[in-house]
Amino acid sequence: MFWLSMQEGDEFHMKTIMFDASTSVMYVGYVKDDQLVDFSIRIASRDHAKYLVDRIDQVIKRNKLTIDDIDQIVVGIGPGSYTGIRVAVMVAKMIGFSKNIIVRTVSSLFFMTSGYEDKVVALIDARRGYVFSAVYENGETLLTDEYRFLQDFQNDELYKIAKIIFIDEKNYEISAKKIIEKSVVVEHIHDLIPNYLRKTEAENNYDKKREN
Repeated sequence: MFWLSMQEGDEFHMKTIMFDASTSVMYVGYVKDDQLVDFSIRIASRDHAKYLVDRIDQVIKRNKLTIDDIDQIVVGIGPGSYTGIRVAVMVAKMIGFSKNIIVRTVSSLFFMTSGYEDKVVALIDARRGYVFSAVYENGETLLTDEYRFLQDFQNDELYKIAKIIFIDEKNYEISAKKIIEKSVVVEHIHDLIPNYLRKTEAENNYDKKREN
């Protein structure tokens, strides 16, 4: 796909669709090379599944393209909303497989805080006092994605010296360039799964039944 035969004078620009649905902010962006050209944001709590494919389609058509013009997809695979990341990964797999488009993955925590400079504590509410969390600095990971008890995490030295970003509709910054640079190519599309980081309530209940 990347080794295109071009006539002399032609110029090839990498066209990327990137999206994340791990939080209340559903983000879809169109990127040419490493520059963000267009994006769409939707704020909601639980129903991104109904709108993600349509928003991707809107962004593509708005830029006078078709899905066949897209060279790669970058998807935030979590952690975050169980439904949101599951839908995002499913859509990436569906498009990638059916259209033979390269799929790349990146942490949703990094995706939604990639635009901040210096040290950043990225947080997504995981309920009951827990957070999905990581620490980044200018694209580098200082503390990997984990499911942490917030009160304990607040005692970490990195937490104390970094900018705290509790990701929501008012607190996020996107850098398309950093997201693409940090993303990883999916070698086997059928093996791609979301990064849940924690078990679902149903899984926990099942485990408790097995223990009793």
